[in-house]
Amino acid sequence: MPQEVRIGLIGAGGFTLNRMVPALAKLPDVELTAVANRHRASAERVAAQFDIPTIADDYRGVIENPNVDAVLIGAPPYVHREAAIAALDAGKHVLCQTRIATTAADARAMHEKAEEVKGKGVQAMLVPPAPFYRGSRFVEHLVKSGAIGQLRHVLGFNMNASFADPATPLSAGRNDPDMYGRFNAMQLGLSYDVMSPWTGHATSVIAQRSTFVPDRPLTPDGPMARNPYPDEITVIADTESGAVMQNLVNYSVYFAEGRVDLYGSEGTIVYRQSTGIGGSLTGDTILVGRAGEARLTETPIPVEHDNSWLVEEEFVRLVRGDIAEPSFSFWDGVKNMEYLEAAYYAATEGRRVELK
Repeated sequence: MPQEVRIGLIGAGGFTLNRMVPALAKLPDVELTAVANRHRASAERVAAQFDIPTIADDYRGVIENPNVDAVLIGAPPYVHREAAIAALDAGKHVLCQTRIATTAADARAMHEKAEEVKGKGVQAMLVPPAPFYRGSRFVEHLVKSGAIGQLRHVLGFNMNASFADPATPLSAGRNDPDMYGRFNAMQLGLSYDVMSPWTGHATSVIAQRSTFVPDRPLTPDGPMARNPYPDEITVIADTESGAVMQNLVNYSVYFAEGRVDLYGSEGTIVYRQSTGIGGSLTGDTILVGRAGEARLTETPIPVEHDNSWLVEEEFVRLVRGDIAEPSFSFWDGVKNMEYLEAAYYAATEGRRVELK
């Protein structure tokens, strides 16, 4: 019989509640045993929906529960350091939503604690980005096998119309710096997580930011408030591989698409991701072309490189000891936060920022 894994929920935001909690509930020998949310009423709704027996007033109540073996931290990043370190100290395995924290210093503290308890059999894992996940290993294989020669330039486009309308309220997105920190603007960090496995981590960055709508309604038809984050960010980075990484995030344009272009000395890869109503992912298209060929050609993802997003199952296997290391670790979160901080200071101070 597989080891039973009892999971407590610390925070249950939209993605956690709509995707991860139902997936965990369907896994064999996995039980959801406790939940805490920002407000008790919302925790009660989650508990009723998924038959969770215990409702805690805060994350401490989940961690201290003897019927919890592991925790899923789905709260905003301002909670992550305190909750993750407390859980790891208590011997609870941790699956933490990305972004890992609000600062690189907090991320490093979380990583150091994860490394400290790993020898005691306690595991920590970050939730990897869902966009571009399915084809990520295939693209990595193409790059490392030399299919397009030496990688020279990678351009990520994370663009949509979420805030194209000036009347869109700030409450429609993650626009609270007290919860997300000043560095976690839009999905700049997510795009970095997508590209960095192919390029290596950033070694230096330059950046710029633009705000097209300085003030927005705080809530629908509510009072106006200052927009705390930019509407657009462009970051250009040197990377460990020698390739240039360009990361463009803009949530105020119409008819844009999410894609990543990879240009090499002997060819090009274009990875497009289609989205449906509400931004749900509907398909992956990978195009490949080599020097001398007439055009890019759609290339199916081979079965051996098809990388389904099964993060919940991976975490349970990690807890049980079926795998030794997570695919996405707290160290990946540290590198992400270092990049986000560098991009912020590069843009706001108008200088190149070097990373170690």
